[in-house]
Amino acid sequence: MAIALVAMFGFTACDNECEHELNKACEHEYIEVDYSKALVGTWTCMDEDYAEAMVIKADGSVEVTGVVDGEYFESKGTIKVVNNKMIYALDNGDEWEGRFEMTAGESFSMIWDDELDIRYTYHYCENNLADEVVGMWVCHESLPGVENDMAIITYSEDGKMAMTAQASAFIAGDFVNVMSDYKVVGDLVFKILPKENVPEGAVPYIASRLIYTSNATSLGDILTETQHVQSENGIVKLTSSFLRVKQSLELPGNKYDYRATYVTNVSGEDKDIPFLNTSFNFAKMDGSVIDKFLKSILFTVEFPEANKIKYSYLLEGQNIVMEAPIEVDGNKMTIKMSENEKTPVYQDVLVYAFQDQDNTQMHLYMPTESFEKFFANTSVAVMVGHGQLDINNADAVAEVYNKVADAVESINLSIVTRAAK
Repeated sequence: MAIALVAMFGFTACDNECEHELNKACEHEYIEVDYSKALVGTWTCMDEDYAEAMVIKADGSVEVTGVVDGEYFESKGTIKVVNNKMIYALDNGDEWEGRFEMTAGESFSMIWDDELDIRYTYHYCENNLADEVVGMWVCHESLPGVENDMAIITYSEDGKMAMTAQASAFIAGDFVNVMSDYKVVGDLVFKILPKENVPEGAVPYIASRLIYTSNATSLGDILTETQHVQSENGIVKLTSSFLRVKQSLELPGNKYDYRATYVTNVSGEDKDIPFLNTSFNFAKMDGSVIDKFLKSILFTVEFPEANKIKYSYLLEGQNIVMEAPIEVDGNKMTIKMSENEKTPVYQDVLVYAFQDQDNTQMHLYMPTESFEKFFANTSVAVMVGHGQLDINNADAVAEVYNKVADAVESINLSIVTRAAK
């Protein structure tokens, strides 16, 4: 019992035996209990209008990342907890003192006003998910009137995030089809939208809590994001689960028909570029132009062998088939167009390819340079077919590729295909 009292209240036992009578008291020495060491690690807090991740070190210093009152912030400071009092001081001069409560070592609360019970509860994060989220994730949403709505998120190691989707699938549509910065601390991800993409009255951030489950289903890893967003009905809680597509490819014998296009981070020359019966303007581009074009030509991709790709399309009533060797490294697929026997002036294209677990879908993802080469290769094919380009004229061929590179400043393209019936 004495040990329990020491642990709970900081009392020491009496040196002399005490007579436990109502009119007698035993003198006790008060001991401060410093909880600071127990807080070493990463802790996160998120509610409707506040999100914060704290990385607390053994010396009591703390690194803080969060969003509050519509602003993203990163700060450093110190935390000290003695008994039930917490002192939280940041290097910018802000300091708070509140009551501290800890629950089973898995969470703690800071209470800033006992009467109003203003509290923030932080949960302990055993694992930082920064490395786990890197890759491509696919989400399907069932919405009234929307068939097979889809979102694709690609988290890159350089802190950039591309989210390609039909905006109707997400209340936080401002983050769709743009390139954003992101930072993961513990189980929180902070997404920071470029200011030029923020509509008037909107906030340039989203904070989400992540739940990562390895091999959650037979289809693979699941990443669930929960966030609070503003809607017409006030702040609502939005939860979306994303499936990590396979990180290796099973190609031989698979054939896929074109399904949809999603684009992000599009910018370029404000000029119409005629192409077959379509025109492309990369200053005003959205996915609908490419989507319409690829649907009109019945674009199809197949893999007759593990190291060969064949894609075909209808061009003015004629079925055009292009074949090329491929080199595959995980999800990286290099299409060796330069080894095309008929048109060796084509340039090789690096594509990131992803399949779902049963190979019913394939996503072909191209960053800017890959898209430029893909688009220019197709332009060369069309021009050669119409007798408009002599492939033996190196300057004329180079001009085709240079014009595309000049027109396209940036683009991220995701082509979604479905197994052919």
